[in-house]
Amino acid sequence: MGHPPTKATAPPLLLRPLISFDATISHFIHQLTKPITPRFLLLLLEFLADFRFAFPVFVSLFLATPSSSPLRSHLLSPLLLCSLLDLLFIALVKSLVRRSRPLYATHDQYNAVVSVDHFSFPSGHSSRVFFIASLFYFSQAAILSSMSDLKARAHPRLTELIHRWIGEDDIVAVNLLVLIVWIWAFATAFSRLTLGRHYVLDILVGAFLGVLEALFTLRFLRVKQTKKKPHFYVKSTVALALIVGMLRWDRGRLLEKRVGNNQRERIPDEAL
Repeated sequence: MGHPPTKATAPPLLLRPLISFDATISHFIHQLTKPITPRFLLLLLEFLADFRFAFPVFVSLFLATPSSSPLRSHLLSPLLLCSLLDLLFIALVKSLVRRSRPLYATHDQYNAVVSVDHFSFPSGHSSRVFFIASLFYFSQAAILSSMSDLKARAHPRLTELIHRWIGEDDIVAVNLLVLIVWIWAFATAFSRLTLGRHYVLDILVGAFLGVLEALFTLRFLRVKQTKKKPHFYVKSTVALALIVGMLRWDRGRLLEKRVGNNQRERIPDEAL
């Protein structure tokens, strides 16, 4: 099966060299990694990062966690809010940019959550896994404070297995958990290239937006972190708005130029 039918727009003239280079590098990585990577693993990573799987999991964990647990306010609530924010924000950017997905890969097994998911820029899977990893990173203190309750609820054999691998050190356990989540995030983002779903630029911007969404959500919910809160997301939001504005402005100039050319071509006919 081929690429799903979508009405994409031509890239702005100023960005065409970058887009061409991005497409070349992405195709090279796709051809290099696809033959050596099990397809079932790629599809599994895609499924685990899908909104239709991740969001119900977050809802279930939220409902199963006691209201007094720090995990509810410091991790699960941000995960729920950030999931909805990410879905809306990525859909908005995709509808504005409207970049086609790579044509060299099949998309017969890909089902879009919303219609604009057929567009490529930015990668929604990358933004999702990176906001999840970021929230886990910034919520380490809450996870650590909930370890005793988690151990009490866990199956004795699971607790014994955890102690066998990491001992009694809860800090090591939390750090290991966060590391695993980050590895999963990077693996999922890279798998988008191997599958041919996205270009490199789609993934990099998607990952950046995911971290930005996590920081915005934490600030919005006024979650107190033991770590110092980064403040660069305000400048990043302004930069993103300027980039999107430049894209729309350049595209508008291109359309005006085309309309002007069409009108000039019609003048001789009207004179006759």
